[in-house]
Amino acid sequence: MLVRDPINKSIAKQTQEINGVLITPVDTIKYLGTYLTSELSRRDTIKARCKQAIRNAKGLIPFIKKTKMHWKIAKLIYKMVISPSMTYGLNVVALTKSNRTRLRQYEREILKDMLQAARNQPKLKHKKSSKEKQSPKSSRYTTTERKVGRPIYTWEDSLRQDLNYHNRNQEEWDTLAQNKMEMKKAADELYQLPETDTESSAPSEENEE
Repeated sequence: MLVRDPINKSIAKQTQEINGVLITPVDTIKYLGTYLTSELSRRDTIKARCKQAIRNAKGLIPFIKKTKMHWKIAKLIYKMVISPSMTYGLNVVALTKSNRTRLRQYEREILKDMLQAARNQPKLKHKKSSKEKQSPKSSRYTTTERKVGRPIYTWEDSLRQDLNYHNRNQEEWDTLAQNKMEMKKAADELYQLPETDTESSAPSEENEE
């Protein structure tokens, strides 16, 4: 039986009799693969999940090396086997920042080992050749795909284009932005439409006939 007292953090482990059955209070119990503690912390659950993921990865990495598996297939196996063993059911509980950091650390280590074991992938931690007077640089390999297409268009890019179109610079705009009256006046000057003769633009009755 798990006993949690919101006032007293330390609970005396005394055997209690309930309906004629002797029950010993404990601080931690395991229920459906999740560790419940008297402090409602997820530390033990995260620790057990990480250990299970490491055991699964140790059995999978030699198989990847032996079969010379491609990285795309190994990544799919990771998503189907290893990742659920670490994150299953954690989306419905509250995790602290340290819990999330611990999960990310173990996931990165496992993915790095799997990437090294997969075929057709450049190895990590090798030196990049450079000139004699320059210090050697360690090259880095990322598994993310390179973005194809036009660059990301931000609000600052749109504002910069408008300023260039109206022959205004960034400093002038910053000064106007701090003065609402001047900013409104400048905006009216920029976007004021030219006056047109409404009478001449209106269709005459003779033309309509």
